[in-house]
Amino acid sequence: MATLVHDLRYAIRLLAARPGFSAVAILTLALGIGATTAIFTVVDAVLLRPLPFADAERLVQVRIKSRDGAIFPLPDADFLSWRAQNRTADAVAVYDSGMATLTGGGEAERLPAAAVTDRFFDVLGVRPIAGRTLQIGDDAPGAPKTAVLGHALWQRRFRGDPAIVGRSIVVDGEAHVVVGVMPPTFRFPDPETGLWRVLTMEPPRRRGPFYTWGLARLTNGVTVAEIGANLAVVSTALKRKYPGPDDWNLSAIPLQDAIVGDVRAILYALLGAVGFLLLIATANVANLLLARAASRDREIAVRGALGAARGRLVAQLVTESVVLALVSGAAGLAIAWCGTQALVALVPEGIPRLEEVRLNAAVFGFTFGVAAACGLLFGLAPAVRAARLPLVETLKDGGRSGAGAGHRRAQRVLVVSEIALALMLSIGAGLMIRSLAALQRVSPGFEPSHLLTFRLSVPQARYDTTEKVRAYYNTLVERIEALPAVRAAALTKSLPPHLLQITDNFMTEGMTLPPDRSAPVGPLVFVNESFFAALGVPLLGGRFFTARDAATAPDVAIVNETLAKHYFGGTNAVGKRIKNGGPERPIGPAKGWMTIVGVVGDVTYSGRGAAPEPTVYLPFRQASSDTMYVVVRAMGDPRTLASPIRGVVAGLDRDVPIARVSTMDELMAESVAPPRFRTTLVAVFAAIGLLLAAVGIYGVMAYAVGERTHEIGIRAALGADRADVLRLVLGEAAVLAAAGVAAGLAGAAVTTRLVRALLFQVEPIDAVTFAGVSALLVVTALVASYVPARRAARVDPMIALRYE
Repeated sequence: MATLVHDLRYAIRLLAARPGFSAVAILTLALGIGATTAIFTVVDAVLLRPLPFADAERLVQVRIKSRDGAIFPLPDADFLSWRAQNRTADAVAVYDSGMATLTGGGEAERLPAAAVTDRFFDVLGVRPIAGRTLQIGDDAPGAPKTAVLGHALWQRRFRGDPAIVGRSIVVDGEAHVVVGVMPPTFRFPDPETGLWRVLTMEPPRRRGPFYTWGLARLTNGVTVAEIGANLAVVSTALKRKYPGPDDWNLSAIPLQDAIVGDVRAILYALLGAVGFLLLIATANVANLLLARAASRDREIAVRGALGAARGRLVAQLVTESVVLALVSGAAGLAIAWCGTQALVALVPEGIPRLEEVRLNAAVFGFTFGVAAACGLLFGLAPAVRAARLPLVETLKDGGRSGAGAGHRRAQRVLVVSEIALALMLSIGAGLMIRSLAALQRVSPGFEPSHLLTFRLSVPQARYDTTEKVRAYYNTLVERIEALPAVRAAALTKSLPPHLLQITDNFMTEGMTLPPDRSAPVGPLVFVNESFFAALGVPLLGGRFFTARDAATAPDVAIVNETLAKHYFGGTNAVGKRIKNGGPERPIGPAKGWMTIVGVVGDVTYSGRGAAPEPTVYLPFRQASSDTMYVVVRAMGDPRTLASPIRGVVAGLDRDVPIARVSTMDELMAESVAPPRFRTTLVAVFAAIGLLLAAVGIYGVMAYAVGERTHEIGIRAALGADRADVLRLVLGEAAVLAAAGVAAGLAGAAVTTRLVRALLFQVEPIDAVTFAGVSALLVVTALVASYVPARRAARVDPMIALRYE
């Protein structure tokens, strides 16, 4: 211990004695450690930490999965059959997350809510802080409507009044009895969920629609494979009762894996990218320590001559490196704290469990563990050099002999490694940048500029007939169109580019289905007659909807180009007939076959990168909904219309809240937010890695020039001009760059395949990206080497020879 304390004291004094060197080394390593810790903090909260439920490992999500891996939610028929035949779970439930309108006791409010069946809270093992949760039978047809409040909503709207339990509130126009209040830590299925209302299921008349997600708490000792076997029996029974795709089966997955979803690949890709950055920083610091080690040869030789054992010298140098790393780790924690706050603030929607992201003991342990590992890693080279140092020769030379061939070789290997790692990281960033650019070039199928959008939902109790719903929305559109600076207003059930609300089966006239196949599925969108003109969707054949397409008129539909080409053999689809709902009863109010009156261009509803889907449009006057999006095309800035439109909505009915007000340009940006976020982070990491690699090249070349001053002086004395010296130094840098690029290209050919799922219309091995980034690395290396090369070219041969 006395020896260790002595070594620690000396290491600290050495850091303080060389503040410039220490600051550069600490900052370089702290940057890598801080960035790595910030990403790990998010990974820990989202992927590694167990869900905040009792025995969370027993929770599974149940959904429908096809043979090609596509995932679908459950319809009522599947859940009711599964609940009746459950043999492997203590409790089962389903939930549907969305929005609800809360009225009474204040201004109407649109808030995130979930519809759940009676055992939902039992499955998750959570208890209320007041009242009770749902109990068995609460979701039975005819049972009184009940609801459970979230803690934040209880405090904000009801001022934490415990007497709210047992009282009635109005949700979507229906009276619900509040039976309980949940603790503030319960936030499922969404962090913003403020209310859970009972989901009542009537006996199904067909298998669709598909809209809920199943939950189960496995019986103790039951595995996911065993519940899968139980679900296979249920699937077989369902297929006998409801013919459909043979490869659509109920399946179970651990709830944590279901929540994480595609986020796992994104976060691990970011963690891998920042890992490359940390390795580059470590190699850079190792090079700095090697350069310093050469200047300490005499010190090490004197210590050895005075009796210090080789092991003792190695221990001292390793201690110095670890102390440097731990100080860097402490600085890295400060960077990580700031970086984590920035990540949480900038991360797009769709990343789960962000509210749980925080620095904790696991993160602290990770940070200092990484710091210690880095200290050992970059302290190894100076320690090995000290162990092999020839003491007698070093003392004879007075410590001025400089580095040997092994020392220079180690420095060059480190620089080549830095270049290779920087190249691999930069190629990954380049692929993501090209992928994002390709995604943003995809046409959404309409003109998004000058559009304002918002969502409305009328109370079902007051607007209890389709006539009342249609009258409200038609009046609303008329009043909005009467506002100054409004070109047009339109209604739609789903909103492009990524707010798809309904998908359903459809059949074309004359279509025959095998016994084990159901009708094809695509978006089902209710729109009014001004929708296509307001958004600028092109008409390819036939006509748009008109006011004559009323409830009393023959049922009509418009289809998109993809559906017309795929299901009508390239012929004119206008005049042909189609129906939604497949062979079974349709979910919308449209009855029987509908005549296709128009074909329009493809519009994306499932995201910018989604392939065009066969889409069926129904006229709002024939297929209305209580919840609709309103789209307004403005003459100028659409944001200036928000306030007058709020006045129109309030003037028409104060109990109808307006929600999700945004411009279409904002929605377009939101639809590509996840790939833009990860691309930005990887690009920043790549830029820092490139800078560190340039610094490493500069350091090595500057050190090499200093070591070869005598040689350069002799060359100059023998007639070499400045151009020759420049070529000599830059040539050496070019060799290092070429070796690093070759190694980096080989590594990138392997690592880029791991991010294939994150790319859009770009192959993992993209010749343009590989060539462009390689050229950038070579140019960076030559630029970083130019200053040492110019210094070498200016060496005065007389001064160099006199110095020697």
